[in-house]
Amino acid sequence: MSQPFFDVIVAKEYETNQNGTPEKKTAWNRIGRAWLAKSGGAMNFELYMLPSQRYVIQLTNNKES
Repeated sequence: MSQPFFDVIVAKEYETNQNGTPEKKTAWNRIGRAWLAKSGGAMNFELYMLPSQRYVIQLTNNKES
């Protein structure tokens, strides 16, 4: 059974001219994926920065009680 994950997506807004009228558009790009750690106290992000490189980042909740 594979672990469920979330896509990590960024949006880039840009503007084009359609018949002389400026038109705003948005391009959506998938840059990686994220999943919860087995402990449930962290989230891991795998980012595809360059075609031959991948970075894995772990975010933990360090709130003090």
